[in-house]
Amino acid sequence: MSYPIINQSKLTSDVDKLVKNVLFNNLSSKCFQDQMNKLYRPLMTMYYSHSSLNYSQTINALMNSSIIFIGAEYPCNVIWDYDRTQKLITELLGYKENIMRELYNWRYQEKQNKESLDLYFKNLIEDKSRVLVIFIELKYLKNRRHHVTIHNFYNHMKKLRKLISKRNSCFKNLTGYAWALEQGYKNGGFHCHLVLTYDNSKRYSDWYIAKTIGEKWQEVTEGVGTYHSSHDSDTKRNYRKDGKLGIGRIHRDKPQEVENALTVARYLTKSNKYDQKLKVWLPRMQTFGHGEFNKD
Repeated sequence: MSYPIINQSKLTSDVDKLVKNVLFNNLSSKCFQDQMNKLYRPLMTMYYSHSSLNYSQTINALMNSSIIFIGAEYPCNVIWDYDRTQKLITELLGYKENIMRELYNWRYQEKQNKESLDLYFKNLIEDKSRVLVIFIELKYLKNRRHHVTIHNFYNHMKKLRKLISKRNSCFKNLTGYAWALEQGYKNGGFHCHLVLTYDNSKRYSDWYIAKTIGEKWQEVTEGVGTYHSSHDSDTKRNYRKDGKLGIGRIHRDKPQEVENALTVARYLTKSNKYDQKLKVWLPRMQTFGHGEFNKD
């Protein structure tokens, strides 16, 4: 049996928002009903064709609740009418505690990640008189990301981290790095925030390094990937004017520069980005990590 192409990242993001909106933001039952008739069939197709994946508590709640009323009925035959929708909403209310617990657990983990990242980056900066800090977002082309699954994203990141570990080409003279995997709130697109430090006595142009890392990502993804960098001169000039420049050359004896750089790194672990956590992931898949500090 062949299935239509499902935009896995957008679908899981839309379902996550739908459940949160009906439980916490007073979404009308009519809007919920309309969205269920739109999303339920592709959700069921994805869920049962990728049964080994893990999903957010919102998606698990919808699946578990809907099965009570649908049973063995094929998704293509299901119509969410008023009565069935009301029963579903009532059943979903029993999962609010699980969803909130996932939020609390995520915030606790982000706090732990932030503390670990702070210590790591402070050591990296203090180890050299000056370092280059690179911050880049690795993502996918708008007209191609609907084909990208969590398996694709995982494999692309695995290849990239392997290249980073080898410290060759654009990663030569790298002293440290950290990464965080996310899923966009508006469009659901998978993406990675990557922050790296280089020995500034051996590497000089942060703009060029960011560019070559972005190009390496495009190579790893076989042309499906793209990137965003803030290392152009105009953007950096504006940050510098506001006293917030934390990328490029950072001197360890300039406290404001160091604090700005730490702020850049902390973006990976901000506790107000819960809506951008992954809604679908592989078992034992890491969504955050950093290198190890080895003093020269």
